[in-house]
Amino acid sequence: MTYTLIALYTFLFAYITWRRFEHGLFLFFLLLPTYLIRFPLFGVPTTLLEVMFWILFGVWALSRITYHISHSEQTKEKLLLRVTRYVKNTYTKQPLLFTSIILFLLGATISIFTSINIRTALGEWKAFYVEPVILFLLLVTTIKDRGQNIEDSETRPHLLYSILYILTPLLLCGLITSLLAIYQHFTGWYVPYAFWENRATYRVTAWYGFPNGVGLFLAPLVPLAIGMIISFIHETKSSIIKRSYNHIIITTISLLYIPCSILAILFAKSTGALIGIAASIGFLLLLYKKTRWLTLAVGIVGIVSLFSVSSLKPIRDEIFFQDRSGQIRLAIYDETIQLLKDRPIFGAGIASYDERIAPYHGRVNGESIEIFHHPHNIFLTMWVNIGLIGLIGFLGIIVWCFKRSYEVMMLRSYEEKTNYQLPITHYLLTPMIVLLTSGLVDSPYIKNDLAFLFWAIISIIYSMSYKKINSSL
Repeated sequence: MTYTLIALYTFLFAYITWRRFEHGLFLFFLLLPTYLIRFPLFGVPTTLLEVMFWILFGVWALSRITYHISHSEQTKEKLLLRVTRYVKNTYTKQPLLFTSIILFLLGATISIFTSINIRTALGEWKAFYVEPVILFLLLVTTIKDRGQNIEDSETRPHLLYSILYILTPLLLCGLITSLLAIYQHFTGWYVPYAFWENRATYRVTAWYGFPNGVGLFLAPLVPLAIGMIISFIHETKSSIIKRSYNHIIITTISLLYIPCSILAILFAKSTGALIGIAASIGFLLLLYKKTRWLTLAVGIVGIVSLFSVSSLKPIRDEIFFQDRSGQIRLAIYDETIQLLKDRPIFGAGIASYDERIAPYHGRVNGESIEIFHHPHNIFLTMWVNIGLIGLIGFLGIIVWCFKRSYEVMMLRSYEEKTNYQLPITHYLLTPMIVLLTSGLVDSPYIKNDLAFLFWAIISIIYSMSYKKINSSL
């Protein structure tokens, strides 16, 4: 029965995607948690999300091949030359990004052969590295080509396409996930018994089966929702684009998402996610001239209070790794660093950390703790999984995001000396702030939905045309 339903849905999704690619894209991002629906396909383990991805890719590839064949009378040699020239020009425009992507994928590919279990490593290689990068390529070409056809705006079609078919379903998915987590808090439905049993530390898990999964997915979307609301208000006042049902729906979803997601993260007790949200909002407030000095003042007062108010000691202990959870994390970091000293170039290999860390594993304050699947730090996680080459590539991608946003900010500052507003790339940069902040205590990439989310944001930032960013959205 289950396989029949999966087959029926797969055919329906393929039909919808073929008829209207944008609708398939919307469904893909709306249903990111379907990576939890796992089954074998021709003997190969896969997920429903992965099947949806390959359908998207197949329709996209077929449509582009069909387009070039129908619009070109060139020989195969000339067509190949044209493709080569296109790839070269694309690389020349953003050499830092594409060099970093090459290093990222090269490190991941090498790590297949340094892993303990090559079959398992291949599964993670395609799910966390190859497929998300392919999605990036799919999105940047789709946003560019199809964004021109939307009717809402003549000045920013790339951006509006991204909001309608990528950011809106992401926020809607997050809203549904948040409502489930809130419902779980009061009923315990679908919460694993280990988390429901201990009422002193009771935490919700939503679909994911572990509490931090809630914060890892919801937190990066909170500042994006705030950005959508601020942008809608600004555009309504400036009349840059007419108010439409699309904008009202997006804003309504954002207004509902913010309180629901924060409640869900609180019920999951994901401190790293909450700090990440605070850091991203503080980042935006510091960039905006009208709130910069107030934000600095509030920040200074908050830091002083943290160290001087005795009632805030539990929070201080948690932030500075003085509580039990912090001590465990420090022990994990120390063990991982010892492992990396012995294997600095190749790391542990994909999906091999929990086995290779065993000889370095010890006790924390006399307590025996379990071996985790990753070292709870995004940079250490990348290093142990895809080696030093992959880590350099990952860092290069992050640097490119900030560099791209800075370039847009400087252009806007030059063009608009008065009434300066933050461009969309700054709101899109906030998920990276959340990732880097929460990534100090967790690994907000090594999960199917998070990897796709990461590269979706990269694709939108890449697709922003400097000349077409003329508002705060």
